[in-house]
Amino acid sequence: MSSTSAPFGFRPSYHNSGQMRPKAYTIASTYAANIFQGDPVKLVDAGTVQLGTSDGTRSGTVAGITLLGIFAGCQYLDASGKPTISPFWPTGTTGTEIIAWVYDDPETLFDAQYTNPGTPGTTTMQTAVGEECDWVVASPGGSTSTGLSTTQLGVIEATSGQFQITGFANNINDSITDAYIVAMCRINEHAYKAAVNSI
Repeated sequence: MSSTSAPFGFRPSYHNSGQMRPKAYTIASTYAANIFQGDPVKLVDAGTVQLGTSDGTRSGTVAGITLLGIFAGCQYLDASGKPTISPFWPTGTTGTEIIAWVYDDPETLFDAQYTNPGTPGTTTMQTAVGEECDWVVASPGGSTSTGLSTTQLGVIEATSGQFQITGFANNINDSITDAYIVAMCRINEHAYKAAVNSI
């Protein structure tokens, strides 16, 4: 429910085509950061995927970082040659034939939890539609049991943010005045599309 702080990362929820498909990229072997399903990721000069922060770690910053998309999971051959499919990239993994699945279509919309900055129960979040936010780099950032991210949208930015709120999830138990509303958003600062300024 949106009255409880329970971030779940960025979950694909809508595309005009009716289809949401992740694309195959790769991660450098021994890359030393967990990437959980639902985490924003970036593409680096080496052509590999990293966590979408300034330095690719959970201690990095996010402001102004252009995102590739949202991580959906990975597969690889581990150090012993065993095929492995995982909803998250375990930090420091040594592997070959690494495939990182990423929702990279700039038209895909995602659901993510957003903290109502007003008075929960009375402050409507309708005015947030069209506004922009960066994402919050949670620590440890997710569950190594489920592989799911615990990241969420940050505060509304004055100019341009990594995500733009396009509406709110229509869940029967949610209200637009909830303390931890589930917002629908798109990636604004996207590697494959020009960003727009906050409305």
